[in-house]
Amino acid sequence: MREKIRGLPSWQQGLLLLAGGLFLVLTVIWVIRVRQAFLAALAPFFAALIMAYLLAPLVNFMERRRISRPVAIAVLYLLFALVVFVFCVRVVPLFLDDLEELVRQLPAYAADLQRFLHRLEEGYRRFNLSPNARGIVENNIEAFSVALVSRLEHFYNYLLSLFNSAIILLLVPVLTYYFLRDEESFKRRLLYLFPPDYRRLIISAAEEINSDLGAFIRGSLLVSFVVALFAYAGLLFLGVKFPLVLAIVIGVTNLIPYIGPIIGALPACLLAFLDTPLLSLKVALLIVIVQQVESQLIAPVILGRSARLHPLVIIFALLLGGKLFGFIGLLLAVPVALVLRILGKYLLLICRGS
Repeated sequence: MREKIRGLPSWQQGLLLLAGGLFLVLTVIWVIRVRQAFLAALAPFFAALIMAYLLAPLVNFMERRRISRPVAIAVLYLLFALVVFVFCVRVVPLFLDDLEELVRQLPAYAADLQRFLHRLEEGYRRFNLSPNARGIVENNIEAFSVALVSRLEHFYNYLLSLFNSAIILLLVPVLTYYFLRDEESFKRRLLYLFPPDYRRLIISAAEEINSDLGAFIRGSLLVSFVVALFAYAGLLFLGVKFPLVLAIVIGVTNLIPYIGPIIGALPACLLAFLDTPLLSLKVALLIVIVQQVESQLIAPVILGRSARLHPLVIIFALLLGGKLFGFIGLLLAVPVALVLRILGKYLLLICRGS
């Protein structure tokens, strides 16, 4: 294939390259335009693929011990069901109680925020500001108040939609089973899509992606779980309301590099501030301590330098992923960038004729 392309006249090569680039741009534009429906339809498959990717090493390990693949999957499903049962019995009731109480108190929190912003508006009037500056401050405070209260009022509806969409995720165990059972078949069929001359490089690229991506995903999940545990213990010790909900938020957002800890800290600090400003300061200090322990002790041991991406690349990936796909884009930005880095390296080797 490469020799055929090189044998074409230069203008035909340029036209072919232009057509390929145009197709790629149109595909990206189409994905952006239909991203909501696209993500909704693919969500169970993404979740199942991630679950299969995380469970595949255990299934392969059991298969090497002369346990048939379906039996190994069944054993893992039983263990997973046991963990889910214990989680539902011990953790879910506490989470739902905190969540119900939080939703019930949202109107009161919205009223407290409005009173605080009103006091802030009265406080700045003591300064001798020009009419233009005063108008800008008043408009900003009013806009902030309206936006914040609106977000709080829509929070409950968002939770309801989240639980409704969770019904679709019941497909995940079924899809995960087929991904795990037919793993080798999927690999062979994907490999046959490529010309024989490139299959050795494709296998090398897949092995490197599996090594780096697997280490990054499993390490990130473990680090975030530990951060959530530390945050829950600290919030419980400080007497902050809804510690389990806030700790889960902190743990999930910790999967996002750089900006994730800030996003996770905002709800905890805000709820603590509505109680007392001193408690908010304590919560902020707690989160700083947890993040320092995570970055200096936990992450280097568990993660190391598995991502191997420059900070500027990570920031760009976060900005692009967040802009295109929202919070899900933030979570997937670094893994996708890691895969693209490896694919780009091997594509460069193919172009150089290696």
